[in-house]
Formats: sequence, structure tokens, C-alpha cells
Amino acid sequence: MSTDSLTILHLSDLHFSAYPKNWGQWFSKRLLGATNWWLNRSSKYPAQRYHQLIEVVRQMDWDHLVISGDLTQLALPEEFARARMALRPVLKDQERVSIVPGNHDYYVSETEESDNFHSYFGSFFGKNEIHTRRLNQDWHLIGWHSAIPTSWYNASGCVRRETLKATDKYIQQQATDTRFVLVNHYPISFPDREHDTKHELLNLEQVQYWLSNRPKIRLYLHGHIHHNWHHVQQYSSHSLHIVNSASSTMIDENSASSFHRIRLHKDQIQVEPISF
Repeated sequence: MSTDSLTILHLSDLHFSAYPKNWGQWFSKRLLGATNWWLNRSSKYPAQRYHQLIEVVRQMDWDHLVISGDLTQLALPEEFARARMALRPVLKDQERVSIVPGNHDYYVSETEESDNFHSYFGSFFGKNEIHTRRLNQDWHLIGWHSAIPTSWYNASGCVRRETLKATDKYIQQQATDTRFVLVNHYPISFPDREHDTKHELLNLEQVQYWLSNRPKIRLYLHGHIHHNWHHVQQYSSHSLHIVNSASSTMIDENSASSFHRIRLHKDQIQVEPISF
């Protein structure tokens, strides 16, 4: 890992899929999700697409891999197992991979004993309120878990007050000149579309205000909205690069990229869209 610069690959919304195997799993929001997958999404996610993406990532040079949620479609254990098996070639070094959950990874209410995300990918987030990684001497990464089970036609999330407090505590513990990458599944802005209250953070305005007062956070990585973008939010004291890499495995002729390669220098952020 370079002390002068580092390279992050940012993927999101891979949506490994399977259909429920027992009747009990159908009597829930999964009925809606499975129907939507069958009618609308399945043709956009051919099986070979997943393997192509992983092979492209495997052959690229990078220091850290980020996946910002929605590994699955219905949060079924079979889907998580498929995701873990398929991603195995790029997950060998856990210190070089950060994964946060998305709303599809907590599609329905689960007990702690059946938390499938943590069963299969918990080691890439950790057991604390927030996920943290020291990337190099200049940059640290922080990951949030803001996914919550919601009603049938709702895909909202929420950043817990405890999450914001833990983030502030972690930032204060680092050197004063440290810069931070923040990873969360949900967007904080919608540069090319109107807000959709059923597909955004329930406390979006609070999080936006919080970020506007955190000048050390320079890069925000997210997914959720399947339309990639990179734009810069200007605040009074600093600028924040916002990058959306959803959905990396989807065939979409209108999307500018499949994922992003981001090069971080001490005082510069370079974002490159990657298509395959």
C-alpha cells in the first residue's frame, strides 16, 4: 500500500438472486421482490455478468475494495451463499475489503440468529456500531449500516444517532490532518432526479446537515439508486465528492459506468468511471 496515494474500487448493488424455497418465505415482502425480479430485473442481470465483473476486478490493481450494499435481492441465505462463493477471488484479504449492507440485504425482519448479512459478510463490516479501516497515513474509511426492514412499497433507510456519535468519536481520535472516506448504501443527494421519499434516508436532512459540518470527510460512496454518478457538493468550508456505483452487475445502456476506480492523494481525489 502506497503512503502517497491509494486506489479504491467501488462496487454496489450486485443483487445475487434466488427464489424462496418454502411457502413461509413467500408470505412476506419477498413476494413483491421476487415478482419484480421475475418481471423486470432478471433479464438485466445475466449470470455471466457477475463472473465478468469479478474477473475484471480480480485483474485490476487496487488497494481497497468497497461494496456499498445490496449484495442480494431478497436477503435469502441462498443468495448470500452465492454472493460469497462468487466473490471469493476478491475477498481473500479481509483487511483490503469493506462491505456495508443495503436495504435488500435486510429485506424482511430477521432475528439476530438469522442475520444473513452478518453470517456471510459480517467479517467485512465488524461487530461495532461503525466499520473502520486505516487506508494509509492520510486516509481512513468509515462504513455505516443504515438498512432497516420496511413496509412493502418502501425502500427507506435510517442513520442511527449512535452511528453519528460513533463516527464523530472515531474522527476525533485520529490525527488532525486525517481525511475520511464515508461508505453508506443510501444517497445524500439526487443530482439528476427528484427526491423519492420512499427510496431515501428517513433522516436525510439531518445527515446532510451533519456532513456539511464535517470538513474532514472528503468522499462519500453509496449505491441504492441504479444510475451511476459522480458529483461534488460544495459546502462553505469544504467540498465533498459523492460517488454512486449502482448497479455494477446490471446491463444498462444508459449508465455512464459499471463501477468506479478512485485514486486518493493527500490533497486530490480522482474518480474514473469503469465500464465493461
